[in-house]
Amino acid sequence: MSVQFNKGTVKHIFFIAETKGAMDSLNLRPIEQAKIDCAKKLFHELSTEDVVYHEVDSYQRLLDIMESI
Repeated sequence: MSVQFNKGTVKHIFFIAETKGAMDSLNLRPIEQAKIDCAKKLFHELSTEDVVYHEVDSYQRLLDIMESI
């Protein structure tokens, strides 16, 4: 999913949302936890000054990060 705004008027913010239904890692199957760990590593490696990885656990946290950027 991406959110885009008019260039020059506001910052461009793109995000990927991955949901697992529960934040408690004990509720995840091992294969799902392995997928999450691989995705975290990939996005951390892709992060640059212009592309920053953030992990959030709620919509409000996403809004908070978007406001701080």
